[in-house]
Amino acid sequence: MTATRVVKLTTGLLAALLIVASVLLISNTIRLSVFSRRREIQVMKLVGATDGFIRWPFVLEAVILGALGAVLAILLLGVMKVALVDPLVNDFALLSAPSTIGFGVLVAVLLGAGIGVSALGSAISLRRFLQV
Repeated sequence: MTATRVVKLTTGLLAALLIVASVLLISNTIRLSVFSRRREIQVMKLVGATDGFIRWPFVLEAVILGALGAVLAILLLGVMKVALVDPLVNDFALLSAPSTIGFGVLVAVLLGAGIGVSALGSAISLRRFLQV
């Protein structure tokens, strides 16, 4: 097994572990939100609110939090690139900046992943903790 393959495998496993941790954290956050609003949910059920109407605010909250987290990650990534990678590339002529993926594509992937993971965590949490 080559070193490159070991690094790719380790990175993939670490990414999967972080995604699972993110889903669990978002699920717990939504569970706490459902618990804190249980009176409002009961009133909504009593007046005849549909399941989707009750669930929509929680999903929207999770998606907004996921998008916010993705924006923070994008900003941190941009700052780290400017502060660390660009000076190293300028100082060492033999190094070249990895340019396998464009920054716009990276932004889209991070936003999509943040929103997708948060929506997944929200859906899992709502299915378990919100009996509507």
